Amino acid sequence: MIVLDNLSLVESGLSFKDIEEKIYKTVCDVACKIMKEVLEHLDRRLMEKRDSKLLRNKGLKHTCIKTIMGNLEFDRRIYEFKMDDGKKGFKFLLDEQLQMDTIGHYSSSLVDKVIDNICDLSFRKTAANIEKLSNQSISHTAVWNIVKKVGTTIENKDINKMNNYNQGKLNGAKECKVVFQEMDGLWISMQGKDRPQSGKSRKKEIKLGIIYEGWQKRPGSQKEYEVINKTTYTTFEGSKVFKALGEATLAEIYNVDEIHTRIINGDGAPWIRQSADAEAVYYQLDPFHRSQAIVRAVKDKSERKAVIKLFNEGKATEGLEYITKLLIKYNNDEKAFKKLSDLYNYFVANKSGLVPYHLRKDLVIPQPPKGVEFRTLGTMEHNICDILAKRLKGRKRSWSNKGATNIAKILTEKANNRIGSIVENAYKNIVSDELAHRFEDIVVLHPEAVDRNLKKCKSYNMKKAAMPYDGCAMTEGRNTIRNLIRNRTMNNLGF
Repeated sequence: MIVLDNLSLVESGLSFKDIEEKIYKTVCDVACKIMKEVLEHLDRRLMEKRDSKLLRNKGLKHTCIKTIMGNLEFDRRIYEFKMDDGKKGFKFLLDEQLQMDTIGHYSSSLVDKVIDNICDLSFRKTAANIEKLSNQSISHTAVWNIVKKVGTTIENKDINKMNNYNQGKLNGAKECKVVFQEMDGLWISMQGKDRPQSGKSRKKEIKLGIIYEGWQKRPGSQKEYEVINKTTYTTFEGSKVFKALGEATLAEIYNVDEIHTRIINGDGAPWIRQSADAEAVYYQLDPFHRSQAIVRAVKDKSERKAVIKLFNEGKATEGLEYITKLLIKYNNDEKAFKKLSDLYNYFVANKSGLVPYHLRKDLVIPQPPKGVEFRTLGTMEHNICDILAKRLKGRKRSWSNKGATNIAKILTEKANNRIGSIVENAYKNIVSDELAHRFEDIVVLHPEAVDRNLKKCKSYNMKKAAMPYDGCAMTEGRNTIRNLIRNRTMNNLGF
């Protein structure tokens, strides 16, 4: 009969759920104890194998890491070494060996679960979900700190990427003749000091860009398509920073010297058009936004259909002339005239992008690689929805500039399938010299401290014995027995 917390499983009143939860918690607690023994044993092995001339043992440091199994408490050794610049550095060999990247005192596995949840849920609901799905309890504030740390890491990565691009240090290895880029913005409600002070709007626009190489048929479908090798990037900053981030993201992946043509698709915002001012970069007004503007401005269905047809066929001049005729026709209708006038001005401002890229006579597009198709652009709206809007808009949400940036950066890296590697690789295990004083109190005693006379006190001698099979020939079985009882107290030995 199994007894958990002094409560028998056969005792009345227990449901299946109660038994399930008790067994799960007990197994997790046992797993933490096993993990502690394994880690401390490995730490001793690393100490024995290290180069003692390069790595000086500075003693044990107790730590507690929150894991999906529960709180894992153990001791590991910290080592002092000289860095390349001659300064002192401190590191944990155990952390390096196991790549134990932790954010604060949270394991990477637990952080992964937090990040997965925060992409869909609020901070409080994420904390509650983690508690339900693991043997761990964290607060919504702890979730916020994790998101802040990961988001800031991605933001710093983007800043370094732009700096490297400006210094000419970025040039990706991938070669591609044609690259497509789409851009759009999402207006979200702001709070506090980050809320716009001028105007009636309490919102700010966060910008999103995507880069891809073309289209291919979705696996298992004959009609549906998906973009190939999509990469996303985002920022709250102005058009210059957004453009620099897009260029750096492109150069990080592709050999830009081999790109023959770049097509930029957008809704006509000035900050999007500014991204298409380089050689071999062509701007196109997004077909969805172009048709949407026509539908909103032209009230007669037959006239609306005629205007849409002209622009779909690449007859931009004829389309503008048709709108001019409508302006004359509805000159006496103030409301209709105002809508048509706005439509005309919108198209004139985006005149260079009115003709779809594949219908331009002055643009020669290289043939797509095998298995790749070049189709009409217009995938940005659902990317805005799927990547940003579902998490950042609605439900009376409002954001600080930093909070929205952190979430947006995480969402884009998740869309890029890189968030796991960022969590794993973003943290170093080397402690700076400034933090060394924190470990001085756990340094082992000096020889002179050991040799000094101790005051007399009551003591009880403990009988000691040598390790089994000392001085004997070693076999696999004997080695196993010695390893089982090495460095264990009597109350931890099972017979």
